[in-house]
Parts: sequence; C-alpha cells; structure tokens
Amino acid sequence: MKMFPSSRNTVFISGKKLLISGVSVFTAVFLFSSLAFIQFFCLFFLFIIIGSRLYSEYIIRNINIIRCDEELRVFRHEWLNVDIRIENKSLLPAFMLVINDSPGPIAVFRDNKILRSLFKRSWTLMKWQGYCGDRGVFNIGPVTVRGSDPLGLFPFQLTSGGTSRVFVYPVFRSIAIKPPGGIPLGNMLTSNRLFEDITRRRSLRPYQSGDELRRINWKVSARMSQFHVTAQSQSGGLVINEYEATVSCPLMIFLSLNKGEYPARKHGAYMERAIEAAAALCLKASVEKQEVGIIFYLSCHEKGLSVIPPSAFTLVHILERLAAVDLSADWDAVQPVSDGVRAGAMIMLEQGKYLSYGTRYVYIGPDLGDEAYISLNSLKRHHLSLEYLIIDERSVPSLAPGNSRRYQIKEQGFEIV
Repeated sequence: MKMFPSSRNTVFISGKKLLISGVSVFTAVFLFSSLAFIQFFCLFFLFIIIGSRLYSEYIIRNINIIRCDEELRVFRHEWLNVDIRIENKSLLPAFMLVINDSPGPIAVFRDNKILRSLFKRSWTLMKWQGYCGDRGVFNIGPVTVRGSDPLGLFPFQLTSGGTSRVFVYPVFRSIAIKPPGGIPLGNMLTSNRLFEDITRRRSLRPYQSGDELRRINWKVSARMSQFHVTAQSQSGGLVINEYEATVSCPLMIFLSLNKGEYPARKHGAYMERAIEAAAALCLKASVEKQEVGIIFYLSCHEKGLSVIPPSAFTLVHILERLAAVDLSADWDAVQPVSDGVRAGAMIMLEQGKYLSYGTRYVYIGPDLGDEAYISLNSLKRHHLSLEYLIIDERSVPSLAPGNSRRYQIKEQGFEIV
C-alpha cells in the first residue's frame, strides 16, 4: 500500500493569552515576593504552563497524517473505502486525539470521526466508508487532528493539506448487443495468415526456402547453431517465428451529449442513461479484450468535442472521462442544420472517415432521423460497421435505414437494451 504524505497547517485553538499573562504574572510575583512558599508556587505554575506549551509543540511536530490512496475509483451506488494513517513519532504519548476527515459530497453515516490516544512511536489506521450516490470527480479531505497537552491548557488543531481524488464511475449496467455480420467483440482467430499478429508468437519452425527474412528469429538461430542440430543441413540453422492469426475489430463509441438534441423535459435523465450505456459497452469490450475508443460530443464548439483513439489500455481513461462529464455545464444547444441532418450526425460522419479498417462504430444518444442514418451509411465504404443505441420516448425499429442495427435503450433498470 503506497502512502501519500501531505503538507500541514497547525493552529493553537486557545492558550495564547494564558501563556502570556501566566508567565508575566508569575514571573513578576516571583521576582518581587519575599515569601519562599509564594515563590515556590510561582515556579511550580510557571513550570506547568511552559511545560504544557512545550509538550503541545513537541506533539504537533511529531504527528504525521498520511493518506493511503491518492486516487480512489468506484462505481456509482457503491461504497467507498478510505484509509488514513496517523503516526506519533515522538517519545511522548499523545492523549485523546480527535481525528476527522472531510468527506466532501460523499454520504457518510459513521466512522469518519474517531477518538484515539497514541503512545510513543505508535500509529493508528482510520478507516471509514462513504456511499457514492452521484457520478463525478470529487475531492475528500483534508484531515484534521485536534489534541492538547495532558492538562488541556493548550489545545491545538493540525490540518493536513492533502486530499484524495475520487472518481465515481457511471453505475455498472449489463448490455447485450449482437455483433453485426458475425463479427465478435475482441480478437477473432482465423486461418488466413494475412491477419497474423506479430505481438503473439505461437511457435518456431526451421527455415524453408521462400520464407521472409523478417520472420527469422536470430537469437534462437544462433543458439541452435551451437548445438549442431540435425536440421541444420536443410535450413542452415535458421529458425522462423510463427504468429497467431487474428482479426482485430476495434470499437469506437460516439457518445452524443448535446442538450439541444435531447428532449427538453427529460434531457438530464436521458443523458445520464447514455453515459451508463457507454460505460457498459466499454466494460464489455474490455472483458472481450477488444480495443476501445470514444468520441465525446457535447457541442459544436471545439471545447465540446474530444477523442480517445481505440487502444487496449484506454478503459480507465475512458471511465475517468465519463465520470468527469458535467451535465450541469451550460453547453450551447445545437439546432439541426439546413439539410435536416442533426449536427451530431455530421460530426460523427466526419470523425468516422479517420477510423481504421473494420472498426465497429457505435452511436449512443437520441434518435438522429432517417436522413442522418442515410448520410452515415456512406461510412460503410470505409469498411466500418455501424450500430446505433438510441434513447427516445418513442419506440424505434430494430433496423435503421441502410440495414444498420439499431437498439432501444431502456430508460431505467439494470439492463441497457
């Protein structure tokens, strides 16, 4: 478990006036009094005041607050576990420390505030749970530790400057869509050597006349020649790599989150459901070891369009971006263009021209209209397969114009379609 120390800020809650007035009064009485027992009591109380102050200062300098996780990730409607380590590195005990962590917008029902006493060179682990009811990116913290000297004369408050970033992903949903044209999610084995994947070596074999030089495994060939393999006379001691033959079908999602294209009465709920559908599709593709990317479309402006190219390592990045989408932002509403095709469809069409051969191009958002589907069919000339996940108050046919598969997103429930 990696620890993340943080900066700190310390303040004395009270006791400054006691220190100044107490030291001044008892010092004056000690100097000007001729009675021995009065001087003794003055020295005794001066020792208590100064000693208590030094005790508090010493404890403050030796208490460390360490967050165990700098970043936390959880799906919506799940519980978040937070661990904080509080250390007392001093040679004196720290009595009755009140430790409190600020949960931010996370709902907490207990355990984010505890009372502990730490002996010398000891530590304790504070654990609390929070319920993540909303999707988003939040900060929790800082941690505050309140304590004092044993007599309670100089209470202090120690605040850590560190926070933990929490990514609350969209709620986990189930999605089952049939692949178009028999193309599965993931990499499909094939007997055609044109689709060999050079990152997946299957076996080795002796060199034969006509083999490409780039297939020769020179390191193994050098070792084999040292042992005088019997096949050396036929192959010259050279060994050829053989690779797995696979067909890669990357997935690219076009997520339309433009408020102007959603029904005004339900745009918030529909957009949240579209985000859940995108997350479910990305998780399903990841399980099937499929490369996945996404295009975020929030408005016609450049700031509302971002692209994450398909890759085998983009799942966490995509989920983080989905968590960070702010539906309350005042994005410009986009009206359909003059030819009757929505602006989102035109942007999807333009972005699709740059996708690689065989990409599954999946649209998620409101219904586009027949003219938009007809325009998007031109992408099939680029050897792309088109699918549409539509959320709409009206039922939509299972096939869009051009025989592309179209799915109706359910407005609520565990299953997306």
